[in-house]
Amino acid sequence: MAINWQLLVGNLALAALFISVWIHAQILLGSLSLRLRRVLFGVTMGVAAVASMLTSLQLQTGNYYDLRTALIAIASFFGGPIAGGIAVAIAVAYRLGLGGTGAVWGIGMIILTGCIGYAVSVACRGRLRGIWSVALLGVLIGGLNFGVLQIAANTQRDVTGPMVGALAAMSCLAVLIMGYFLLLHTIAERDRQLMLSAFNQSPDYLYVKGPDSRLVAANVKVAQHHGFASPVAMRGLTDVDLSGPERGKSLLDGEQELMRTDTKLHEQEEVIVDLMGDETWFSTSKIPLHNLDGQVIGLAGLTRDVTRSRRLERDVTRSRNQLDFVLSGVSDGIAMFDSQGTLVYRNKQYSDLFPLTVEIRRPGQHIRDILEEVLRTKEQVVPPGQEQKWLETIVASLKSVSEEEIQLYDGRWLHLKTRPTADGSALVVVSDVTKNKQVETALVTMTEQLKLLATTDGLTGLTNRRAFDAALESEIARSRRNSHPMSLLMVDVDRFKAYNDLYGHQAGDDVLRKVAQSLRDVVRRPGDVAARYGGEEFVAILPNTDEDGAFFIADAFREGLRGLGIEHKGSDKGVLTASVGLATFTDRDAGTNATELVRRADEALYNAKAAGRDRVTGWRPKYAVRPVGGMRA
Repeated sequence: MAINWQLLVGNLALAALFISVWIHAQILLGSLSLRLRRVLFGVTMGVAAVASMLTSLQLQTGNYYDLRTALIAIASFFGGPIAGGIAVAIAVAYRLGLGGTGAVWGIGMIILTGCIGYAVSVACRGRLRGIWSVALLGVLIGGLNFGVLQIAANTQRDVTGPMVGALAAMSCLAVLIMGYFLLLHTIAERDRQLMLSAFNQSPDYLYVKGPDSRLVAANVKVAQHHGFASPVAMRGLTDVDLSGPERGKSLLDGEQELMRTDTKLHEQEEVIVDLMGDETWFSTSKIPLHNLDGQVIGLAGLTRDVTRSRRLERDVTRSRNQLDFVLSGVSDGIAMFDSQGTLVYRNKQYSDLFPLTVEIRRPGQHIRDILEEVLRTKEQVVPPGQEQKWLETIVASLKSVSEEEIQLYDGRWLHLKTRPTADGSALVVVSDVTKNKQVETALVTMTEQLKLLATTDGLTGLTNRRAFDAALESEIARSRRNSHPMSLLMVDVDRFKAYNDLYGHQAGDDVLRKVAQSLRDVVRRPGDVAARYGGEEFVAILPNTDEDGAFFIADAFREGLRGLGIEHKGSDKGVLTASVGLATFTDRDAGTNATELVRRADEALYNAKAAGRDRVTGWRPKYAVRPVGGMRA
C-alpha cells in the first residue's frame, strides 16, 4: 500500500512546531524554577503527543500511525521523570478516551517509550556526548516502532515491509530532529546562564545600554547601589532618572558622544561626596558595542569602587611625608675616637646602625676590639680571606681623611666619613645610604638599558652603525692577536629606491625588517654581529670564519631572502633580492685596519651589483672575483 507522505510530513511539522514554541517560550519562562519548567515541558510534550494522535496516518488495516512515541521519549529524555511522567499521563488519558481494540497496544507503547527515554538519559549521562545520546534514543525508538509494525506486517498481509521501514525511520528522524534542536537550546541556555551568573555576581558595577543610553541590562550590584529590588526594574531608565538632572545629563551626554564618535572611555575616575562629607571614588570604563555590520548599537560599561585603594594611597603618602619630616630632624650616627683608637663618644643613632655589635660600641672600647667583634658576628660583608688586611686598613683610616661605603649582613649600606682632628682624634659620621645604593643600582640598570638602546637600530632591531664600528675594531684586534680569520659581509638590497617609489616608504620599512630577519637567521653564533650600516645596507661580522665559511653564510642569506618571494616589479628579478660583498681578514692582513676591511667588502659589493646583482662576491685585488656557482660570483 502507498504511504500518505503528506500526513507523515504534517505530523512531523506539528511535532517540530511544539518544539519551536517551547524553545521560544524560554524567554518568558526563564525566571521560573527548574521543577516548574519541567512540569510545563511535560505538559507541552503531552499536548503535542495528543495533537500527533489527532493528525495520525490511518493505514488500510484500520490501524493508526503517529509520532507520539518520539514526543514522549523526548519528554522523558530531556525533562526527566517529572516531564516524562506528565507527558505519559496526558497521552495515556487521551488514548484511553479513544478506546478501540488497539488501546492496550497504544498505551503500552506510550509507557514503554517514556521509560526508554529516561533510561537512555540516565545511562548516557557523563558517558556519551549529548548528540550521540540523542542518536541512540532515535535508534531505539525507531527500532521499537519497527518491531511493532513488523508484527502488524506478519499478522496483516496488507502491511508491507517497505512501509514498516519507512514508518520506523520517520520515528527515528523525528527524535533526531527534535533532540538536536532541544540539545542546541540546552547548550545555549547553559552558556547564557553562565554568562548571566558571571554578569550578576561580578563585584563591579556592570551595565549595558541601548543607543539612547537607556539601560538594557544591569547586574545586581548596580541595582543594589541605586536601591532597586532587581536589575529588571531598572530597564529603560537613564542616568537622568538615576543620578538626577544635572549629573545625569552630563553622564548621558558623555555616553552619547562616545557612541557618536565610536571611542572608548578607559578608567575615568570620579569622586562623589555624600551628605555626610564622605568621599567615594569610582573608576569607570565604557566601550561602544557594534552589530555584525559594524554599526554602534549600544554601550557597555564597568564601574569599580576604588575608594579603598585611593584612601590607602593617600594614607601612604601622608605617612611618607610625616616620616620624611621626622627623619629630616634626626642627625646621622656620630662617633669620636681618640688618638689611640679608643671610642670616647657615640650617639644613639650610631649604636642603632650596628645592631650586632651595639654592646661593644661604647666608650672605652678600642677600634680593634670593635672590628674583631664585627668579624666574629659577620655584621659587615668582608671578602673571604681578606679579614686581617681589612682590619688593619680600617684602623689606619682613622689617621687620614677618608670616605667609604660598607655593606652590612642585612643588606643595608652605610656611608662612613672619617675626619681626623688636630689633636690626633678622629670623627666618624655614619649615614644609612641603602636607598641611595638602590637608586644607584637602578640607575646602573637603566644606564645598561640605555646603552642597549643606543647600540640598537630602531627600525630593524639589529646593531646600529655606531656599535658596529666599535665591534669591528674589537674583532680585528682579537683576530690579529689570536691569528684567527674574520670575515665581513656587506649587504645591499637590490633596487631598493625603486621599491620605495613603487610601494611606498612604509612598505620599504617592512622590507628592511624582513631583510634584517633573514640576516639574523643565518648570523646566529654568539660572537657574530649583524648590523644595519645605513639605509638599505647591512653588515655582518663573522669571527673565526674563513672565506669559504663566509661564502656559505652569505649565500644562505641571499637564497633565504630570495625565497621569501617578496614582489618587486621595479627589479628585473621580479622579487626582492640582495647583493653581498665579502672581505676576509687573515694573518696575512696584519696591517689592515677596520676602514680598509670595510672598503674591501664595499668594493666586493660593488662588483656583485655590477655583475648583475643577486649574488655573493668576494674581494680580490684588481677586481679578481671568485665564482661560487649559480647566480653568485
